[in-house]
Amino acid sequence: MVVVTSNSLALNTQSHLARSQSQLAVSMERLASGLRVNSAKDDAAGQAIANRMEAGLRAGSVLSRGINDGISLMQTAEGGLDSINEILHRSRELAVQAANGTLSEADRASIDAEYQQLAKEIDRIAFGTEAFGKTPLAPEEPRPLPVKLGNAPHITELLEPTFKRFSSGIASLAYIPQGATNVMLEIDSLSFDDDIQIFTVDGKHLIGTPIEGDHPDYVWLYRNVSDAATANDRLITVGNGFNADASYDAGLLQDSAGSHDPNSPPIQLDYNGMHIAYSGDGDRLALDTADEDGTEFNDGRLADNMLERVTLDRVTENLLVFVAGEGAFNARATWDEMPIEYEEPEPLMSPVSRPTEIAVGAGFGQGIDKITVGPTPADSHSLGLEGVALDPREKALEAMQKLQQATGQVDGYRSHYGALHNRFESALDSLGHEQVSLGAARSRIVDADYAHETSALVKAKFLQQAGSAVLVQANQAPRGVMSLLA
Repeated sequence: MVVVTSNSLALNTQSHLARSQSQLAVSMERLASGLRVNSAKDDAAGQAIANRMEAGLRAGSVLSRGINDGISLMQTAEGGLDSINEILHRSRELAVQAANGTLSEADRASIDAEYQQLAKEIDRIAFGTEAFGKTPLAPEEPRPLPVKLGNAPHITELLEPTFKRFSSGIASLAYIPQGATNVMLEIDSLSFDDDIQIFTVDGKHLIGTPIEGDHPDYVWLYRNVSDAATANDRLITVGNGFNADASYDAGLLQDSAGSHDPNSPPIQLDYNGMHIAYSGDGDRLALDTADEDGTEFNDGRLADNMLERVTLDRVTENLLVFVAGEGAFNARATWDEMPIEYEEPEPLMSPVSRPTEIAVGAGFGQGIDKITVGPTPADSHSLGLEGVALDPREKALEAMQKLQQATGQVDGYRSHYGALHNRFESALDSLGHEQVSLGAARSRIVDADYAHETSALVKAKFLQQAGSAVLVQANQAPRGVMSLLA
């Protein structure tokens, strides 16, 4: 039947032409993007699966970088430990040398001075080894400051086995806590008269030089302290560490005039279970030669006898240390046992070593898989080297054992890092294989098959061209009817 109002042939042809046009657009989009799934309508399930795989691939890339950062952190720490290990070897050499009984005191003191500098270098390396804001060789906790007595610091905060420079005066230098054993204090007054003074916290003057009497010492007169009244006003204060009700008491003090010998101390005092020995004051040994009767002491200047020494076998109550005088002096101290009571809360905010968690896995829908790199504190305190000295010989023998233990501790740290390094390398290899497999799986879902899509494109173009030609012919049928009516 021939009609003119409805051209069903043309409408059917247009429907097929629209379908081929859609197929042509899909093929061109896939060929242009290289992807089979360009939107959820292409493959709803495939798009969801591929999206999860993409999340895993991107997480894996970040994990690889994080693991490599973890390896870099451990390599940095291991480098610091290697330097500390070399220092420990050298320190043990020095300890063996210092333990030789043929050395003089001066020789052993020189060896100890080198060791003390090496110990400081260990702390510098431990606190200064840093990567990614981490300090893996620092102590695990901040080292707190010991409790003060008034303004007097704990002796460990100020003095060490090597000489350090200080200024003299009538302010307390430090305090020695109850429980300390075999304490030795030593000063070199450097040509000016500076004298060691030991007090109890209730004001008893145990060791030192006299404030009052027939021959008060120059160091006190220079500081305007000349009797008990001025001592109570200027010296016996809470700020200096004394009790609030303390008052000056020189009843136990022995004048060191006329004697001075650091090696065989002429002043011996037994008090409250303590045996204290004092070398005497070189200034009070040297009389003023300009004085006609030779009975006046000099004016505080010394040409020799500048070394003073105090030893205590044990400390049964807190003692305050002063170095009275007008100049500067060098001081050092050694001890066997030294109790330390710390302030609470801890006031010192120094670098610390914390556990570091390295992510090695982050599968989609799963938790983070982590490996923890534990702290490896390698400062002198953590290695058990605090207070170690090589002078005298007995301490050098003790130091050999402590240095051996410290070396073993460093070896353990390095082994720990080596094992973790190998584990991280394995994790990287595993992650790499996982990334390859996951990438291939995602490719099979979302990537376009170019051979198939090219064939589909040719087919769609052919159908487009054929449909267009047929549509032209279909539109000619109504025109034939009109020609019959003409």
